[in-house]
Amino acid sequence: MKGCLTGIICFFVFFSVTKAEEILERKIQLPKTKETIYALFNRITDQTGYFFIYDSDIINNEKKINFPGGSYTLKQSIYLIVKDQTIQIKIIDRHILLYKKEMPAVTIAKTEPIMSDSSTFIIAKAVVRDAYTKEPVPHVSASIEGTGIGTVTNQSGEFLLKMPHSDAIHNIQISHIGYNQQIIPVEVFLNNTVDIYLQTKMVSLQEVIVGLVNPQKIVREMLNNIPANYQSESVYFTGFYREGIERKKTIAGLTEAVFQIYKTGFNSSVEDQVKLLKMRKISNNQENDSIVLKMRAGIDASLHLDIIKYIPDFLELNEDNPFNYFKIDMTATDNGLAHVIAFEQKRGIKEPFYKGELYIDADNSALLGAHFEINPQFIDKATDIFVLKKPKDIDIKPERADYYVYYKYWNGKYYLNHLRGDLTFKIKKKKAFLQPSKSIHAFFEMVVCKIDTIDVKRFPRKESISPRNIFSETKFQYDHRFWDDFNIILPEESLNEAIGRISSKIEEIE
Repeated sequence: MKGCLTGIICFFVFFSVTKAEEILERKIQLPKTKETIYALFNRITDQTGYFFIYDSDIINNEKKINFPGGSYTLKQSIYLIVKDQTIQIKIIDRHILLYKKEMPAVTIAKTEPIMSDSSTFIIAKAVVRDAYTKEPVPHVSASIEGTGIGTVTNQSGEFLLKMPHSDAIHNIQISHIGYNQQIIPVEVFLNNTVDIYLQTKMVSLQEVIVGLVNPQKIVREMLNNIPANYQSESVYFTGFYREGIERKKTIAGLTEAVFQIYKTGFNSSVEDQVKLLKMRKISNNQENDSIVLKMRAGIDASLHLDIIKYIPDFLELNEDNPFNYFKIDMTATDNGLAHVIAFEQKRGIKEPFYKGELYIDADNSALLGAHFEINPQFIDKATDIFVLKKPKDIDIKPERADYYVYYKYWNGKYYLNHLRGDLTFKIKKKKAFLQPSKSIHAFFEMVVCKIDTIDVKRFPRKESISPRNIFSETKFQYDHRFWDDFNIILPEESLNEAIGRISSKIEEIE
């Protein structure tokens, strides 16, 4: 089923059938208007505080309706909008579920989420969209409220979250910088894909004016508040990692793994450790191009994207700092507002430095996230940074080096949550004047799926792997039972299509 969810905040309260009927008989006043079903449902949400979930194959979200206007019960208003008396209505928590009779009934009086085929897990799956543009929103955090378990949406806005039975009583927290947070009961998902529409939070003019302060001061306060906001003790992360090479919209190679990471505190000089738990690899058997690109140190690059522990040059506010800083906006966070600070290298500097934006909490000065890239004007000078070895008859030039990093608040501190790097290169054979250059896209991505703080110790050396090696060449044994039950970043539609176009296999190395 494909559905739709609108609204902002949900409270975890259950209703009896009698209470649900009382809600549906509540009178509301709507104007005479011609609007989409989505807009009319939003009017009801504004008046009642109840949010709609429905199958978009049954109810056309964008269909315009001539609403007669007047005072009607909530139930009457819904049927005037959908114009289909076969639609069933259920109240779940602060949500109004619309469905056809053949859809499995939902228990209202108690929480009994639908289980997955595996008796071990409950599944929640959704596509997260911008409520205004209807476009998918990538990098959205989806986590089980009150726990360290979660995942993020892929580039197509999709997530799939698997949770143990013990977490059935929890809510799922959906959050992203710039949007209102949503708290959604587990049973809403019904083991089917629903659309979650995130709404942007309006920032008042007064708050923007008050926020017009020295941007360097905001960055300096963020740095000074690191001890209060981030963990100083070592923790265990269970992380899902993905790296791949894409050429001509075809996957040349894709490697995925689950790590346990010994993550040291922000003030520790000790390097993080990585223990490989599970791994799988997809190879393109049809790739016979003489140009072979391999990613070295993708895991190491991921660890060093923790820019709180590994402070980059754009956060070093010393006298020789080569960056200018600008306050460009304020945006919404889960609990308040954040400053958006842009930075770029000063005029006259022709070397390849980073440029980008920092998202800093306006209340506690915590760095919530960052997006930065090597300045496109000078990236052609960064070849030696990325290319360690190449054939003599090949020219390789970087075109793009783009990075995202996000932090998550949990148990009083902020922890690394999600990061991604995208690197694009132009490759051309020398003296082949009539041959066009080729574009190759390399990417790596990691999400922290679980945080553990109890009995944290360094791994024995023999159990850890080197993060600086070419990870795709690591030997492993494939375990399909593990991958069926673990929270991963779903491959986006374009990635699925690319994999489907090749004769691929999952390699199993005994």
